[in-house]
Amino acid sequence: MIPRSAWPYLIGAAVLALVLAGWRIDRGIYGASQYQAGADAKQTEIEKRQAAIERARQEERDRADAKYRGAVLAREAAEKTVAAQRGRIDGLLRQLAQRRAEAANAGGGPDAAGPDWIGIIGSCVGRYEQLGKDAARWADQVNGLQGYIRGLGAAP
Repeated sequence: MIPRSAWPYLIGAAVLALVLAGWRIDRGIYGASQYQAGADAKQTEIEKRQAAIERARQEERDRADAKYRGAVLAREAAEKTVAAQRGRIDGLLRQLAQRRAEAANAGGGPDAAGPDWIGIIGSCVGRYEQLGKDAARWADQVNGLQGYIRGLGAAP
């Protein structure tokens, strides 16, 4: 049996034990919530960085697409120019054939002894046409290689 004079001390000790236990539990919960808040902040920071990286990649893709479309449009414009000049070449070649036929029927004249100027022009325009196609193909290759190199540099 516990004497009556010890009861206040026992009650005081029990209250003190409960207060200390409550403080320890509260301290643990508070520490856990601080830890969780730190983890949440870190996760938010990681997500922001990932979003920024993804935005930068998308912008680079858009830039490369725009550059590629520009190169394709330039190539198409060069091909259209060559196609438009092709009609002139064909016309010059027809004119050459007609003059040759006239010269053969005339039996000589000023065109017979002179240089074949229409043929020379036709040859030059044909070379120009081939250079236009080659330049468009080279531009496509260079743009493709540049895009590939940029893609390798942007890879994580």
